[in-house]
Amino acid sequence: MYKIFGFKPDEKFGRVAEVEFSIPAEGSYAYLLGSFNAFNEGSFRMRRKGDRWTTRLNLPEGVWRYGFSVDGEFLSDPENPRRERYRRLSYKFERETSVAVIRGPGRFFHRPSATYLYSIAGRTHVLLRTRLNWVEEAAVVLGDESFPMERKAGDELFEYFEATLPEKGEMKYHFEIWTKEGGIRTYGPFVARPYKPKVPGWVFSRVFYQIIPDRFDRGLPGRPRGRSFRGERFYGGDLTGIIKRLDHIEDLGVNALYLTPIFESMTYHRYDVLDYFRIDEKLGGYGVFRGLVKALQRRNVKLILDGVFHHTSFFHPYFQDLLKRGEESEYRDFYRVTGFPVVPEEFLRVLNSEEPWEEKYKKLKSFKWNYESFYSVWLMPRLNHENPEVMDFVRKVMNYWLERGADGWRLDVAHGVPPEFWREIRESMPINAYLIGEVMDDARLWLFDKFHGTMNYPLYEAILRFFGRREIEAEEFLAYLELLSVHLGPAEYSMYNFLDNHDTERFLDIAGSPERYLCALAFLMTYKGIPSILYGDEIGLRGNGEGLSAGRSPMIWNPEEWNMDILGVTKTLIRLRKGSRALQVGAFRPIKFEGGFLLYERIHGEERVLIAINYSHEPKELKLPVRYSKIAGRGSVTLHPWSFVILASKK
Repeated sequence: MYKIFGFKPDEKFGRVAEVEFSIPAEGSYAYLLGSFNAFNEGSFRMRRKGDRWTTRLNLPEGVWRYGFSVDGEFLSDPENPRRERYRRLSYKFERETSVAVIRGPGRFFHRPSATYLYSIAGRTHVLLRTRLNWVEEAAVVLGDESFPMERKAGDELFEYFEATLPEKGEMKYHFEIWTKEGGIRTYGPFVARPYKPKVPGWVFSRVFYQIIPDRFDRGLPGRPRGRSFRGERFYGGDLTGIIKRLDHIEDLGVNALYLTPIFESMTYHRYDVLDYFRIDEKLGGYGVFRGLVKALQRRNVKLILDGVFHHTSFFHPYFQDLLKRGEESEYRDFYRVTGFPVVPEEFLRVLNSEEPWEEKYKKLKSFKWNYESFYSVWLMPRLNHENPEVMDFVRKVMNYWLERGADGWRLDVAHGVPPEFWREIRESMPINAYLIGEVMDDARLWLFDKFHGTMNYPLYEAILRFFGRREIEAEEFLAYLELLSVHLGPAEYSMYNFLDNHDTERFLDIAGSPERYLCALAFLMTYKGIPSILYGDEIGLRGNGEGLSAGRSPMIWNPEEWNMDILGVTKTLIRLRKGSRALQVGAFRPIKFEGGFLLYERIHGEERVLIAINYSHEPKELKLPVRYSKIAGRGSVTLHPWSFVILASKK
């Protein structure tokens, strides 16, 4: 069940509810799962209180979907009759979940906070929340000036109104609200200074390029050195191969790299780390890493690394010590151990046998072991994030590599680690280090004082539904965008946006044609947030696998096999993005979202960019505003099916 124990002010979301979730106590451990952590174990561990498992969260108001995991098994809330099917294409989740409705008192709400009053790029945003279908119109009043508010978004419970003003310092203001019942309400006054996001300044002008080193290119001679599983499918890419291809990267126009893990491990993907202080010898080792860092710095290309701190490898020395010494190990509290011995003798016998690895792996999966792990994969034991020694360890690793040339971190399975852990980590990081977390659903609990941004899976969800699966029309797509904007506030501008990554299908495969893919890419490069592309997207690389490995194809370096149209348009879009402050930090003004047609502006000062995307079978005639008709040299343009037009004006 869930119980609300009251509401309190919050500097990020204006007001939050203290909510207790509980379930009858069965099993050896339990976690709370929900849309607030992508239904992932690890972040919200429950405590046994009498005959119940319980935990408390501070949640923003709204409708949340949730469930429980008891000994790794998913359960809906047996004491809450309200359930619904919850589906997310973005991380392939679909099941019946319980529903929690969190709504505080009052028909309208505002409190100066990061998502209700903030300044960015020379303008100030003011938001007001009201009950559904209650307000006709609203205005925010500063002294003698009244600024009309536009309805921005709505959800199951609320509507949100927004006014955008020239940037303000400390301000005294109130609201005037015209209700549908015919009355006028005055709400306020408020006196506050708008929140300003604390994000490294270099981030906004970047376009990221994600690389799986093993799948990119090989530069080292001879056979790769280092430990690996027999039968693991390595393609042999390494850091020298990345250095070798920096001209391609620079010519493409991207100016930031995100590398999936590069530390010593036994798999090609390296999400099972053996040594966090050692660059994998199979990738070239530390010397080659230093060469890569220097080469990137000469080209003004930033570098973020992938930090796997939800779990380690089974073969990490700390976990091996735990296996050997059991309860006497100094690392017994470093991992989430549920009993001793950690694994049965038969498990170790099979592990150390000479059986073929595929047969061995199947047998190992059938055993019961006494530790928590990433999605019940025995190879990846979960760390105990309540242990201060684990936090010290993570802090040391992250700072170690920042001091040696990295510019930031992407944190793997961030939603499987308590948010408070990341808050303390953030406090010990340099202010110019960009921190993004992997949070595959609603990211609000992980932003502002934890991460500068997260991998923007909610945006990816909307992109999949409109550009990918074509399940929704432009009107619903816009509703997705605007509600997400309300939830994220200024953090929206520092989110890591993508069409695909190492855990998804290639978007070209989903879209089905280069023309459709390029329409989606045009949207990504002209929307709020930090855009990225996965290696090979620029040449039309297709996927060749299933599940998480669907898009992890090896890069093709024969230009005769490249799609030159995709490459040319990608370069143009990246160049446009890098040269436009309006696209980087400008306001978003939707003009027309209808059927398969998107028309919107990005505005920063005197700079304006008009974007029109025709994502349909029929041609579309667009009459241009005077400002843009002068640039186009005509009063209208025809958008062919599956095409787009971008026009920029600086006066």
